[in-house]
Amino acid sequence: MNVLFYDDSPIFGGHEVMTLLGVKKILTDATQPIYFFVSTANTKLVAELEDLARQWPALQIELLPWHSSKLEALRNRVLRKRIHELALRFERVQPRLIIAVQGNIEHSSLALLAAKKAGLPSTSYIPVPHTHEEMGAKFGRIRDLLCRYLFRIPDSFTTITDEMAAILKRRGATCPIHIVYNGVDTTRFQPGDQHTAGEALGLPKDRVTLGMVGRLEFKQKQQDLLARAIASKTSLRENCHLVFAGDGPDRDNLQILLKDLGISATLLPWTDPASLYPALNALIIPSRYEGLPLVMLEALACEIAVLASDRDGMKDILPAAWRFESNDFSAMAAVIEKFIREGKQNLSDQLANRIREQMSLETFGNSFSSTVFKLA
Repeated sequence: MNVLFYDDSPIFGGHEVMTLLGVKKILTDATQPIYFFVSTANTKLVAELEDLARQWPALQIELLPWHSSKLEALRNRVLRKRIHELALRFERVQPRLIIAVQGNIEHSSLALLAAKKAGLPSTSYIPVPHTHEEMGAKFGRIRDLLCRYLFRIPDSFTTITDEMAAILKRRGATCPIHIVYNGVDTTRFQPGDQHTAGEALGLPKDRVTLGMVGRLEFKQKQQDLLARAIASKTSLRENCHLVFAGDGPDRDNLQILLKDLGISATLLPWTDPASLYPALNALIIPSRYEGLPLVMLEALACEIAVLASDRDGMKDILPAAWRFESNDFSAMAAVIEKFIREGKQNLSDQLANRIREQMSLETFGNSFSSTVFKLA
């Protein structure tokens, strides 16, 4: 099977992690070259691919001197020469399938257009098909109009949950849509002793510990919403301790906000989440949007409750009692209060079993590889 992966995003994120895992599984069964076209701007992805190529010589890497950017859909309409040049590169390789790795519909959209020009089949592997407007992007509505045609270009889509498939259809996709759930290392993410884990991190013993793991960025992740939810209820402010693990553009703003609101909190640098989850009573995901967040799957594998916005992969996986209306700190506060009052009620055990059975790394690899083989 001769397939070609294409990723021109300059950013290395969770979607690249899953793509690499899928490529690794395909390489174990490959009898023909597997190609990966990657932007030199994404130094982390290039390094990871070069490591894979040293293990599996069947992986052929081609470096691209460009990367996708904002208004990529408009650039593709104006800079037609780029499409022609990439189509020639594709024709030279003649893959049976081109897999465009798209964080959103604009990332790597050049590959979809070049594949069509070259007369080669393509699939979009996309976790976040949301509109730019709902993601809070500048000129979101205009960008959504410019992107509309892209949903009609690929021969198929591969996404990560039923909710994402429904969004693709609402945005105009009419081709087949395949679902491959993300996977996590269920041998690494295991239940642990909360007292021991909390003591190792220096967390208070006498409070309900609620945590967030990931980029500190208010626009999408909304750490500020969690802070305001806790501050809105005296019982929560007096009894809860927040833990934020990660870094990002709003770290200083978060520190100021927590101090102003008088909230007990710990800000950790990037921390091995496997050591953090057991220290928590619950993981909180108040994001404006997500795909199928790996942190949710990891925490559930550790039998830790996850309280989250009622949308996207959280809506597909979590029980209604653990979900709250997105962008509503009052609704979040009510769900947190109810959780503290009622506890996990064995839901964590049930969900952990589902993650181990349906969303392990082995299950993901098999599902991803079989989907690619079927499409090619």
